[in-house]
Order: sequence, then structure tokens, then C-alpha cells
Amino acid sequence: MLGALQPCTLALVTASLCALAQRLRARRAAPPPDLTARPAPCPRPPALPSCPPAQSPAKGMLSQLFILAPNGHTIVHKDYRGEVPKEASEVFLRTLLEKSESAPVFCIDGVNYLCVRKNGLFFLATTVHNVSPAFIIELLTQLTKVCKDYIGVLNEESLRKNFTLIYELVDEIMDFGYPQCAATAELQAFVFNEPAPVSSSTQIRLPTLKSAPKTMSSRAVHKPIALRDAGRGEKNEIFVDVIDRISATFNASGQVRTFSIDGSIQMKSYLSGSPELHLALNDELVISSSGKAGYGAIELDHVNFHECVQLDKFENERMLVLEPPHGEFVLMNFHIGSLRHEGQIPFRVTPVLSPISDYKQELRLQVRAEFAEKFHGANVKVTFTVPKSSSGATVELAPQAKGQTWEYDDGSKTVSWHIRKFVGGAMHAISCKFVLGMGCNARKEMGPISLNFEIPMYNVSQLQVQHLKIVERNKSYNPHRWVRCLTHADSYVCRLS
Repeated sequence: MLGALQPCTLALVTASLCALAQRLRARRAAPPPDLTARPAPCPRPPALPSCPPAQSPAKGMLSQLFILAPNGHTIVHKDYRGEVPKEASEVFLRTLLEKSESAPVFCIDGVNYLCVRKNGLFFLATTVHNVSPAFIIELLTQLTKVCKDYIGVLNEESLRKNFTLIYELVDEIMDFGYPQCAATAELQAFVFNEPAPVSSSTQIRLPTLKSAPKTMSSRAVHKPIALRDAGRGEKNEIFVDVIDRISATFNASGQVRTFSIDGSIQMKSYLSGSPELHLALNDELVISSSGKAGYGAIELDHVNFHECVQLDKFENERMLVLEPPHGEFVLMNFHIGSLRHEGQIPFRVTPVLSPISDYKQELRLQVRAEFAEKFHGANVKVTFTVPKSSSGATVELAPQAKGQTWEYDDGSKTVSWHIRKFVGGAMHAISCKFVLGMGCNARKEMGPISLNFEIPMYNVSQLQVQHLKIVERNKSYNPHRWVRCLTHADSYVCRLS
């Protein structure tokens, strides 16, 4: 057969057979493959960023809520979560009795106690969770304002007569320990109980928040807030208070070391409907902290306004345009950080400490009112402490002193001097003699002299409400408007050393 092939074809077949023989020899010479070896792993894709672990749901804010009478009896009690024993109010009262000046926030046995005291009543919250104390204190303060808006006067009698209304308010404000809504205007749509009248002997003449006829169901959470009806003949009133809170420090010579005013314009609106108000302030008002305002200017360092205020006309006309919410709120806060002129000092304190003998000292204290005679200071109280090593104190008032009393507490070594009415331009004096212990430095151990006072219809900042206009299309709509101003001491201290 091979002989029958052509010479060229025979050569090709011979070459193919030789190549096949070489491949077989090479395969036999190679080592056998390792059947137990694993194949090389495939490259993995890049790792994705890990997600944070899911967190547990937020824990409850409040465990309990109490409203306690001045004698400690419980008026309102809500236990939201069953985490704190029912005797929590008794623990709070025992702590209050043991410490005459208990802090508003303290912790005992893992339970946080947060309290706001108003008109002798205790608004107490307890919780076992780590909450913001400032937030809870603000919530309790707002609760006192809402209760006052609804029942008119905040005292034990009014709370007991309106306990059903108070429980309804608390249920709307708090839900299972979580705050929901604490605005008076927004609560009107969901609160249906009417306030019960309080006897005239204890009621202060303040308008109560008698709600308009309710046409909205309790489930109408997303509906507009029900407004009061202007045609019911109710008493429409609005109150505006300009309040100055003074902080001042004096040295032994009567010179001012530090001085500041933290003021506010507070408003109580009991107007029907939702009228627009125009409140004009001083034309000479300047917002600046440079202290270089022109003569006669009223300079404020910092101001902030309520969210309802429109400031379109404030820059040029010093006018605040607003639609006030119902109830009590702070319209404006302002701050003055330094003394602008000597006329801003309402009271000047001059202490003179002199030795009578080696073991006896005398403190002569003079207080002078620097404001005009047409004003007067009310409930003026001067307090100071004598050295702890002293064996007693003898106090003498001026012979012509009227409406003045003094007290001495031997336990705290504190002398209190009360002046019922302090007429502007007047000066009153007091003398205190005390016996010192061995090695006592009277000037260093004498406590600071502190003043507490109120001056009605007078404000040191000179910020005034020029006019208050209510814009209403109905000409017969003419509510009562009341504007007052008040100055009182926040921290008014004279140091002897």
C-alpha cells in the first residue's frame, strides 16, 4: 500500500508519524499529576464598607410625673413605664427636708429627680434614663405655663378643683413618657374640659383660658388649630411686660466691678381670633456691642426674637409685626454686657467695717436709691453673713426707720434686713455689731452683701414700648392693652474683700 503512494505523500505521512512518536515519549517522561492538590483560588472582589450595627430603639424619656402640693401631698401622678418605685415622691421630699436648698436635679439610687417649683407647688419628673436635664426642666416649666393659661391662677386649690382638666393636659403633653406638644395654642383643639371657677378669696384676676366650642374630633391631629370666636363677648386682653434682670458686683468702696442686664419682653395674649399686632420700640434703639452709640441712644448688645415675629420693619422703624400665639410667651430677649452710664445703677451700697475692740467689730451699711422719687423699690431685702466664729450679732436700725425689719439666724450666721418700700432718692442705714473668735479676720470671713429688689414701672435699660397697635378690620374690635415694665435683681452683690 505504501509502495503505491506517491513519493511526496509518503514523506508527509512519515513526518506526521515521527512528530506523534515524539509527543508520546515526552508525555511518558513527565511526572504524574498530583490529583490531591487544590486548584488556585479565584481572586475575591473588593470588600464593601461595613454597615453600622442596628441600634436599639430609643428609650423612654420620663418614668414618672408628679405635681405635689406645698405640704407634700400628691395632686397629680402619672407612672408611664413602671421603672421607678411609687415612693419616689417621698424620697424627693425627704431629700428636700434634709437639704434646705436642694438642687433642682439630683440622682439617688440610680433614679434621676428633676424638679421645678412654682408658687409653692412642685412639678417633679423622675427617670432612670440618661436624659438632658435642661430639656426636662424646660418641659416642666412649660407645663406650669400651660396649666396657668388654662386655669387662670396656679395654686393648690385651683389644681384640685381642675384636676380632670390637668390630667387631660398632661395626657396630651406626654405620651408614654415622651413629650408631644406643650404649646397652649395647639392644645386647644384636643382639650375638652372646661376650667372650674376658683373662690374669689384665692383667685388672682387673670383671664382663664375658656376654650371655644369644639367642632373638631380628638383624632383631628393634622387639622388646623381651632381659633376662639370673637363674637362670644369674652374679655379680650393682651399684656406686655418689659423686664430687666440686673447682675452687678461692687467692691468695698462701692465701685462697680461687673454689670450686665438680661432682659426680655414677655407677652400674654388672650385675644380672640388671630389679629396682627404692631409693637413699636424706641426710635433710638441701637443693636451693637461697641459701646460707642450716640448720645441718647438705647444700646443693646444682643437680641433674639420669637419665631412669630416678622422683622421687615424692625431695621428702619424699630417695629415688630406679629400674630401672637395664644397664652404666655417671650417675645424678645436682649442682653447688655457692661455699664453704659452711672444712671443704670438702681441701688448703691456703701459698707464700712470698723473695729470697736480687739474682739468686737461693727459693720455700718448704707443703701441709697439712685432712681427718681416717683419710683420706689418693693420688697427690698439685704442679706449678709457674719464670721462663723462670732458668738452673736446685734442689729440696730435708724431711729426714723419705718416699714423696716431685721432677722438674725444664728445657725447660718445670716442677717436679713427687709425694707417694704424704698422711695427713690432715699437712703437707709443699718448697724451690725458682732463678737469675733480668736484669730479671726473679720474682713476676709465676712460674707458678701446681697440685695434683692423689685422696682415697678421702671427699667434700667430704658427700653420702652412706644405703642401697641392691633390691626383689625372690624372697628368695634378694641381689646384691652396693658403695658408694664419691671426691674429686679438677678445677682446684686457687694464684696468686702
